[in-house]
Amino acid sequence: MTVIEEQLTFLAANLPRAPSRVLDAGCGRGGLALALRGLGHRVTAVDIEPPDDADDSVIRADIAEFDDDPFDVVVFSLSLHHVADLTAVLTRARALLRPGGTLVVDEMAWERADKATATWFYDMAAALGVHPVVPDPAREWLRRHRDEHQMHTGAAMAEAVADHFTVAERTSRPYLYRYLSGFGAEHEVLEDIEHRRIDDGMLAAVGMRLIAR
Repeated sequence: MTVIEEQLTFLAANLPRAPSRVLDAGCGRGGLALALRGLGHRVTAVDIEPPDDADDSVIRADIAEFDDDPFDVVVFSLSLHHVADLTAVLTRARALLRPGGTLVVDEMAWERADKATATWFYDMAAALGVHPVVPDPAREWLRRHRDEHQMHTGAAMAEAVADHFTVAERTSRPYLYRYLSGFGAEHEVLEDIEHRRIDDGMLAAVGMRLIAR
């Protein structure tokens, strides 16, 4: 099962029956949007700065200013942590949803990573040949997420969502395998290892999923 297939399993439990109108906000290349269309949903994919290899259907637009007919579902998949203004974006997302519509947030709470979690991640990345050995993993993790990319924390995103929506479900789960599998590593093996280490109390669950209405 690929990362997108795993996401589809999660979304299938929270999306209305197809065909529903779905907005994939901050869609990147548009892979998730294409997969959702394959399930029969009518998907609009928007990204403020889509990569050069993005699907032709991706619309270049700022979600904070995007306008369209009401959607049944708005999905933020690893995109909400990048937005400039959480309040503006979530206010717009609420306006774009029909009454009773669903907000789905599939994110990472990077601030949950302790020294052991950061060390496991960078050591695995080095063993897989996708990152050099890091002398101080905890410091590198903070530098990358807090300082270089200035990502919103999971706590900040969850609080902002709760300010605009009624949160129906919030779960913590593995996430680091998604980073690593993007470099060709075996997805299912990494996910199983991360699950086991979280259950053993050795790693923090960095993944965060929210369902809100």
